[in-house]
Amino acid sequence: MTVEIELKFIASPAALAALPEKITGWKCEAHEVLQLSNTYYDSELGVLRSHRFGLRVRGCNQTYEMTLKSAGSVVGGIAHRQEYNIDLPDDKLDISLLPKDVWPDDMNVAELQETLNPLFTTDFKRETWLINFQQSQIEIALDQGIIQAGELSEPIGELEMELKQGNAADMLALAQQLTTVEGLRLGSQSKAARGYRLLAGSAELPEAEMVILTVSDKANTEQGLEAALEWALSYWQRNEANWFDGETQAQYGVRHALTTIRQILVVFGGMIPRKATTSLRERLVTLEQQLESKQDVASICEQPGYLQLKLAVMAWLMNKGWRLFIDEKGKQKLSGSFKRFADVMMSRCRSELKEAFNKPLTNDGYNDQQPRLERQIINFYLLSGAYDPEQSLPYIDVWQKLFNAEGDRDLLRRSAMEQPLFWLNSSQHV
Repeated sequence: MTVEIELKFIASPAALAALPEKITGWKCEAHEVLQLSNTYYDSELGVLRSHRFGLRVRGCNQTYEMTLKSAGSVVGGIAHRQEYNIDLPDDKLDISLLPKDVWPDDMNVAELQETLNPLFTTDFKRETWLINFQQSQIEIALDQGIIQAGELSEPIGELEMELKQGNAADMLALAQQLTTVEGLRLGSQSKAARGYRLLAGSAELPEAEMVILTVSDKANTEQGLEAALEWALSYWQRNEANWFDGETQAQYGVRHALTTIRQILVVFGGMIPRKATTSLRERLVTLEQQLESKQDVASICEQPGYLQLKLAVMAWLMNKGWRLFIDEKGKQKLSGSFKRFADVMMSRCRSELKEAFNKPLTNDGYNDQQPRLERQIINFYLLSGAYDPEQSLPYIDVWQKLFNAEGDRDLLRRSAMEQPLFWLNSSQHV
């Protein structure tokens, strides 16, 4: 078993043409070009998919390999997945060759083998370079080809960076050097995930709504900060993908994700000095302002500055960039309970909303309060994960309806203000 640590980029045709020249300028240990064919398998009931497994047989120059991948996790925007690779004598699938401990205890492997069928294929040319950079060895793969599921297909144009030796921070630093190539953006969907979408008869992505952040009950405040940034990056990535998929409303989601990251920096600002986040905040604000008016998705998301900013946020998270700016007092605060931190911050949010909405407002008054209300709703999503969702979600929903002006604003204002505070006892209401 290996743990695959990678970054994936989607490349425009112009970027695909420009990238080889950029990459060959680096210190390269090996270079090759391969033609790969892959067939993905699952049962009719989607047993593997339900357990978040991906299973394929890859052919290359009359040699064959079976690969099983888990869904894994994302840390700092970088995918970490368990991967099992088994050589095969031919192109016939044989899952009995995989280690027995990869499967859930209640899964009958022999029965599963009988139910597995080919679902879709990917065929592509892969050009790879093995790059030595700083303290790490990183493989860069440029893939061009097609995904085919029945009569449906879509093109493959991707660049993948996989860490072979060293650390993920070096991979992010190398990725920053790619951002001079216009037409490159981060991608989060694997070829397998895209194949499953085609198999379902649709290339459309699911809606990218904000959900409440959940963290471990025992998480400290620094872990809460890290989880919050992961959460916001994922929200950003989902909305960006939907925007490219033709959902014009997702432009607002991208802007909202940027606001969310900036608001996270504000929420934790009592522990992290402003100078630690000045550059990030300024760049976030600039991009937010661009997105306030209708934009063409490629003109924003395929520009070098956009990708540079996303990678900078990822690197700040991966490298824990705040630690360079905090003293012992700040470290102690960050080591405290995230739940207690949330208790305090939730009450501060409510106090700010009370100040803004404790009396009727004119339409202009409501409009003036929209930015403040948006920030506090973000705070509720950010901080409510430790509480009962049956209470927190309805509480947030009323404020969201006020923000969206879904009905009489004054009636919505009064309903929002009269809600019991689910994070405190009734005797502690603000």
